[in-house]
Amino acid sequence: MMNPTVEALLVLQERDTRVAALSAELESLPKQIAAVDDDLEARTAKFDELKNRTRQVEADRKKIDLDVQSKKVAISRYRSQQQQTRKNEEFAALNHEIEHTEKEISVLEDSELELMEAYDKGLAAVAEAQKELLQFQEKAKHKKADLEKRATALSAELITAEEKQAAAEQAVPEDVLPRYRRILKSKKDVAIVPIQGGACGGCHMKLTPQTVLTARGAEHLIACENCGRLVYWSEE
Repeated sequence: MMNPTVEALLVLQERDTRVAALSAELESLPKQIAAVDDDLEARTAKFDELKNRTRQVEADRKKIDLDVQSKKVAISRYRSQQQQTRKNEEFAALNHEIEHTEKEISVLEDSELELMEAYDKGLAAVAEAQKELLQFQEKAKHKKADLEKRATALSAELITAEEKQAAAEQAVPEDVLPRYRRILKSKKDVAIVPIQGGACGGCHMKLTPQTVLTARGAEHLIACENCGRLVYWSEE
């Protein structure tokens, strides 16, 4: 027959474990929600960076196009000057400027074509990235809603669990409860464990025959000589 105090402690320990588990999960939820927000923020920043790079490509292309137009205007001016000059040396010098400027235009137009291709690829990448971001935003929205719903449910469960915990405390003798609480606070898992094969069910160290005999007698509470947890005899 099990000691009534042991029975009461086992009930309390089960309810303490339940309260601790609910509290830990409830405490973790704000961090999980924040992680979803952080992930979304990082993905949005990455998307914005891609958009800005693509915009910059187009801005660079337009700048080159303006440069090309400017050089074409210069060539027109050189040709006009050629028509007005009567000096061979000046005509040749202007012809050299025209040839040089035309080569510059050719190089710029090649660069402009490359930027146009890069811009087209950038637009496609932005479109795909936007699609992925919208999908993630939807997932993040549902994820946060689920987590918030879980938080509400956990809060209600925790209230019920704490009520049962308080009721279980009332069944434990007043002189035993502080001892149990000290052990539980120290060990951070369980305060009372069964004897298993002559060893403590908590630290698994061998118990003295006298400790096992006292626990089996079920008349007094007895503690493990090694870890300090309360031990009890179990027929199982």
